[in-house]
Amino acid sequence: MGAEVDHICPTGMSGGSAEGNDKSEGQFRLRPPKCLGWPYHNGGVCQIIQTGLLRSYGVETEVVETGEAVVELIASGATFNLIIIEMLLPVLNGPETARQIRAMGAQGKILGITTFFDERDQQEFLAAGADEFIEKPLSPEIVIPIIRGLDN
Repeated sequence: MGAEVDHICPTGMSGGSAEGNDKSEGQFRLRPPKCLGWPYHNGGVCQIIQTGLLRSYGVETEVVETGEAVVELIASGATFNLIIIEMLLPVLNGPETARQIRAMGAQGKILGITTFFDERDQQEFLAAGADEFIEKPLSPEIVIPIIRGLDN
């Protein structure tokens, strides 16, 4: 995927207010956390679908196309509650992107994603500062617990 940036709120990237709602599935009390999407190198269809999934849960997102763009965005002072980074990116790969933004003090949760799960890739991403590493596609079973964790 590419890099998306924005709020990761329990109803999608930028849709509806979650304030005042109960904690039933897809509904959260707090304002949406910010989510930085992922640089996406292998086509936009999956990115569109996964962005739509996040938006359906109130997550506001922004997409950037490269790891370098993520680093520039964080360096400019942008902050996010969730940063989703693809493993394989041109020039600056996912783990190196995570390493650089952690070195700059990024505090948000970093989720490394990949098409094909490999334990060595997982270890590399986690060592670089990612909090979790998962295989795509994102699904409600994966997204809802992450959003709930951010909502706490």
